[in-house]
Amino acid sequence: MDILQAIVLGIVQAISEWLPLSSKTLDALAYTELFGGPNENVLSVLLFLHLGTLFAATIYFRREILEVLREISHAPTNWKRHSTTKIGFIVSALFFTGVVGIPLLLIEHFILPTLQGDALLSVMGAGLILTGFLLSTQHRHRWRSVNAANWRDGILPGMLQGLSVLPGVSRAGASTTGIIWRGFDSESAFHLSFLLSIPTVLLAEVILWGAQAAQGGMGSLPASDGIMLVVSSFIFGYLTIGALLQIARSINVASLAFLFGIMMLLFGLMGIG
Repeated sequence: MDILQAIVLGIVQAISEWLPLSSKTLDALAYTELFGGPNENVLSVLLFLHLGTLFAATIYFRREILEVLREISHAPTNWKRHSTTKIGFIVSALFFTGVVGIPLLLIEHFILPTLQGDALLSVMGAGLILTGFLLSTQHRHRWRSVNAANWRDGILPGMLQGLSVLPGVSRAGASTTGIIWRGFDSESAFHLSFLLSIPTVLLAEVILWGAQAAQGGMGSLPASDGIMLVVSSFIFGYLTIGALLQIARSINVASLAFLFGIMMLLFGLMGIG
């Protein structure tokens, strides 16, 4: 793998990780179809690319993460209090991601290995488009902000995020859909989805790295290639977060719902997630 290929794959990962596109599908297509990479290295490539955007989100939201950790350390057993904050949102979303995602993952692995999520992505996209129409006819001024998030707000995004274990379903698209339906403004929807990606991807990375190691290692992908992929996806992932949050400040929720809905519907119908 040369530097140009790592840059292209980093850009693909950065864009698809935060937008309603299936990063695992697009990364795999770019690696195998565009650059002719061997199929046995696909999982390794995905792991390194996602590690880069995980670092990007962690560094971008480092102050917020430290604030959350301090809050937990000051009152580690006061979950009644934490449930009314972003901590409650994150814990609740992760729990319901597991409730939905783990059974689907087992079904996909043992019963229906060809199970696809393209139809679900299309349905969510159509629902978001309808939401955009409804919001554009209403005059709602009090959209909720990031600091209003609590454990109840994590249930729906978490359940929808759990669907992203299926091929073709976007984690970002699913979680952002649930957040929009909970009445958050555009910037907050992006913000909470980015924030939720950190523990979600971290847990997924740990599980997949462990599974890969148990099956005999990371394939034939050189360590130097892995480092290039991590650096590339980190740089472009970090830049993309800032750009998307800036865009979100200038558009309303109806426009965001239309945009995400159309993208999800089209990619779902095209079968590429």
